[in-house]
Amino acid sequence: MNILHFLLRAGFSLLLAFIVSFSLAVNFFNYASYKTNIDRAFLVLVPTLSIAYLLFESFPTFWQWLGQKRLAVMGILGALAIIGAAAVVLPFAVSNVHYLGMAGLALILLLTLPAAPFVGQFRGKQSIGIYACGFLLSFIFANAAVGFLNTAIQSTFSLILFTGSLVLAGSVAGYYLVSRTTRSFQNGFLNSPLNIILCLTLPLLLSAVIYAGAQFPSMFLWEYITVPASRLGWFAASSLSAGVLGIGVVNQFESRRYYEKFKQTKFFQFIKENLPGLYAGGMFFLINLAIARALNHPALNINTVLFESDAGPWMSILGSPNEDVINRSVHPLVLITLRPLVRFVTVFLSDQWNLAPMLVVAAMSGLCVLMAWIFVKRAAQQSTYAFIFALLLGTTTTHLVFGSLTDTYIFGSTSLIFFLLLIQAKENRFSVLVPAGLLVFGITVTNIAQSVIGLFFNKFGFKQLVRYCVVVIATAVALTVFTSALYPNRQTFFFVPGDIAFEGNFVKPVYASPAERLLERFKMVSRTMLLYGVTAPKPLEIVANKPPRPTIDLKTFDARTHIFASYKGLANIPLALWLALLAGSFLFFVKGWRSSPHLPLMSGLLGSLAFNFLLHMNYGTELFLYTPFWTYALVLFVALAFAELAGKKWFESMLTIYLVILMINNFWFIFTILRALAPFYATA
Repeated sequence: MNILHFLLRAGFSLLLAFIVSFSLAVNFFNYASYKTNIDRAFLVLVPTLSIAYLLFESFPTFWQWLGQKRLAVMGILGALAIIGAAAVVLPFAVSNVHYLGMAGLALILLLTLPAAPFVGQFRGKQSIGIYACGFLLSFIFANAAVGFLNTAIQSTFSLILFTGSLVLAGSVAGYYLVSRTTRSFQNGFLNSPLNIILCLTLPLLLSAVIYAGAQFPSMFLWEYITVPASRLGWFAASSLSAGVLGIGVVNQFESRRYYEKFKQTKFFQFIKENLPGLYAGGMFFLINLAIARALNHPALNINTVLFESDAGPWMSILGSPNEDVINRSVHPLVLITLRPLVRFVTVFLSDQWNLAPMLVVAAMSGLCVLMAWIFVKRAAQQSTYAFIFALLLGTTTTHLVFGSLTDTYIFGSTSLIFFLLLIQAKENRFSVLVPAGLLVFGITVTNIAQSVIGLFFNKFGFKQLVRYCVVVIATAVALTVFTSALYPNRQTFFFVPGDIAFEGNFVKPVYASPAERLLERFKMVSRTMLLYGVTAPKPLEIVANKPPRPTIDLKTFDARTHIFASYKGLANIPLALWLALLAGSFLFFVKGWRSSPHLPLMSGLLGSLAFNFLLHMNYGTELFLYTPFWTYALVLFVALAFAELAGKKWFESMLTIYLVILMINNFWFIFTILRALAPFYATA
């Protein structure tokens, strides 16, 4: 190296390093707060020398890459570097020093970008357009994730690490998913226009829910799902750097054949076979999470009651560092099943534990949708048909509400659907059925009856069934004792008469009611079970002027005035369509009584519905609260009853039209709830 080359290289490195170091000192390191010149000199010069040395050493590699004359790649990386630098510096730009620092930082990013040599290779082997789509999707998702978790991501380093990791993983996964999606348009699931329409309904519903929530600032703010302006710079720079680095990761995956090896695993086969269900479950997770962010508010402990749920206390029971008293013997194992799951999520949320119950509840709702897809796909062997009914379950009133409120009901629904999947798979091992039954029983004790009914109709065997019941109940007793010892004075016992007697406050036997009240009860149970859980009515808004502030109670039945939630105007359209679908399913059930291969499953589902009907003729006041325990059975029964029509385009088209109408109706139900609660949330 001649002396002139050395001086130019060293001089340029020092100049660029000084620009970056000085601008960083002024922008971020409180340069003006240092009183002595010696402190200021060390603050600027030490980083200058370090950066200059690294730049000096990196020049040969950079010049070699630059000599390849890939102008398009150079232009793209240069633009990304400038955008990243601008995003970091411009929020602080009040002087020329800031703009100078931006230019220096852009050059630093450009010179030291580790993935730069891979970009040209990528363009020769893979589609940069497909990768760009995957990066864009991951960028949008990361923006929402950082906004949602902003209060939990406390330091700049945490922001950079979280954003970079999420965008890097999302870009790589997005590349393969978008690639598969493009192939699906040619000869896969998306080759059907009907499936494309169904897929598009979910982002439209998500957008509508977010927009509706944003109309009520006391409940939902755009800042909940967007990166704050003060952190946008580091977010953008981290995202762009991770996105470019992802190109190198994809190259490594391809060149080292990691992706080919991954394709041989059972996990990949599961993803491949269930991509539509995973998409539906993931989208409903986001939809429910947006609703959850609006509904789960401190007002639930102060001046608001939603269908008599205990969403406020349950948020604390499941997520808070201090265990709250449950005092309900009908949920005996929640403290050793649900609470550890939610508390595990709080590990990643710093002190923002209140976000964890929302995340887990929304995830359970999405999981229900995925399991519904698997169940119907197994039965009908038709992807479009299974996709429609998976979306139908997620769109029901029940799942939009209780897949968002922090309570135990969506967990109960999840455990019941999972047990139903085991029955469908003809699982008979006690090592699998007993833990699954304990989960069902431990969340709500009465639900164990549904698992027993399902096993009975699917020819489990009487002796085996008795043994199963004894093992589950005996184990549940032992685990309840363990739970109470682990959490003293926080859990009552389902096997102690005095403890279970508390539930008598919600019991009114039918034989103790006069005839007119018995008829009213029958009407209430029938409407709630067959209608309200799927097709949303107009909820009753009961406002009471209680000191020290007014309260609101949303209901589907007012026991004082004996008024039911009703359907008005256009709401009668989805109601009529649902009644027609329900009536048709019972006709097909009767028609296929001897020939249907799904008769045991349908009989089990009808048995569960009958059990719930008899139970709630005697138990409960606001029955909409319990709809998660039977709505799944109603939807899956309809799916099995019409299974012989699966694959027929005319029928699937009719179901799609009904589904879109139901989405609109049930979205309006959510909007009505938000509109009713907003003034009370604002004053809580």
